[in-house]
This record gives sequence, C-alpha cells and structure tokens, in this order.
Amino acid sequence: MTYNFKERAKKLQKLCDKTELKKVTELISVGSVNKKNLAYIQDTSRMLLQSCITGSSKKIKSDGDFTSVMKFIKKNKPDNITHNGLIVTRKESSIEYALFLKSIFCFLESIGLLNQIDYFISPPQLRIKLGKKSKNFNASDLIHSDSWTPYNTDKSYTLYLPVYGDCKKNYVAFFKPKNSFEAKWLEPKKFIDGNEIGKKYKDAKIDYKIGKFVVSDCATLHQSILKKGAQPRVSIDMGFILKKVFKSPQNHSHVRSKEIMNTGYNQLMVFKDSYNDSLKKILSRKKQSLANRKIIQY
Repeated sequence: MTYNFKERAKKLQKLCDKTELKKVTELISVGSVNKKNLAYIQDTSRMLLQSCITGSSKKIKSDGDFTSVMKFIKKNKPDNITHNGLIVTRKESSIEYALFLKSIFCFLESIGLLNQIDYFISPPQLRIKLGKKSKNFNASDLIHSDSWTPYNTDKSYTLYLPVYGDCKKNYVAFFKPKNSFEAKWLEPKKFIDGNEIGKKYKDAKIDYKIGKFVVSDCATLHQSILKKGAQPRVSIDMGFILKKVFKSPQNHSHVRSKEIMNTGYNQLMVFKDSYNDSLKKILSRKKQSLANRKIIQY
C-alpha cells in the first residue's frame, strides 16, 4: 500500500526532526555540507573517478586533478559511463570505492541521516553529467520520479549532492505537485512516457549548488537541466528507504545500510565485474554490476 500526500509530508517532517535536514516544501528538504566533509567527498570522488576511467579501454592521460580528468572524459567518453552518467565501478577499483563509501557514510552520520536508513536502493555511486543531452527513453534530461525505475519503490527518498563542476548551466531542477497528487503517478514507466504527469507539477525553485544537498520524497519529480555552454558536473544521487518500511529487500539491487556502512573501515565491497567485461554486457543482464557484488571483511 502506498502513501498519500499528507502521509508523505508527515514522514518527511519526522525525518527532518531527527536529522539536520530543513524542510522547504511538503516533500523536499535541504541541508549544507560542512567544508571538511565536502573536501573529503571531493577527494575520494576524484580518486574513484580517475581509477574507473583508467581501467576503461580508453586510457586516461591527466594530471590527476578534477579539471584535467573531466576534460579527458568530455573529449573521450569512456565506455564505462551509462547514458545517465553513472560511473560503473569494477573490481579493480575496490580500494578507491571503499574510500569513496567511507567519505559518504561520514557525511551521512554527521547530519544524523545514516542511522535512519535501512536500505540503499543500490550502493552509493558517482555520476558525471557531461553537458550533452541523451536520447535514451529513460534519460535524466526528462522530467521523472525515481519510483518509475523497476529497481526502486514508491516509498523511497533520494539525496542529491553536487560534488564538483558546473552547477549553473548543468544542474537538477525539482518539481512539486500544483494542486493535487495521485498515487498512481508513481507507478513504473519509461521517463519518456511521464510528460503528462509532469504537466501536473510546477518548479519548486530549489537552489542546487556545491556545498548544499537536497533530500526529497520520490513523489517529487526532478530533471537534469542542461543550458547552452554547459560543462561537466560530478554528483552523487543516492536513493534510500527508511527503517520500518520493509522487512526484506524489494529488489536485487537493494542493500542494507548496516551491511555496507563499515566499508572503508574493516571491509571492502568488491564488484565481480572486471574492466574486461563490456558495459553493454553488464547492462544486458537482469542482475547488473550493482547487484553483482560481495563483501570482504579484513
């Protein structure tokens, strides 16, 4: 059974009361990342990004700084980035991924959110939006809800955290219902088929920039906006489900927070896929790279 609009608004308020989130609309909350946590996330994101690109068939040549890495990616799009900019981590980058996760969990703990999360929709991943629109029917350039994807649910939240790059011409816009809300709007569908539902929403006017983050109920629609001259943007878009919602995972990609929260401390999450496996092959499987994983204690 899904939640109605009032139930969603009440649940978000309870979440804000327990964390450092500040509610700005019925279904959207915002917060700030302190400088120490932001620098930590930026450092580990840069290392992970460079490691993932180095392992691809298109060898990277850069000085190792964010600007240099992003210039290379924009010019020579590596073959381990999906149409929506997801960096597909492989087993060769397990150490860098562990450090990346550790920085994310430190941030989540600092704002009081980590202990509220039961499941992640998938292990937190890095994304890069290159500044060019995708023609895919599920492109993030199209207005959509994350609940429309087959691996999500209509009871999830998403945290949006810009890490580096152009957030003025390459950003995420958020939309709230104009006058009413119907639960059936959250049923799974292709993003390209959601235009009529999008017309029932209006711009929530949320400020998206480095040093800030957004947490929204999945009944909030969102869309990647690319303006003329847009440059690449690196971000973390992290779906999660709160405690006491489900007793078991609802999809093979879902992972319990308590199973991975020690990654980078005394365990590694190792993806079984290698850079020798093509992205096309991985995406064609029912259980893709995010589910094809194992935890190693050390």
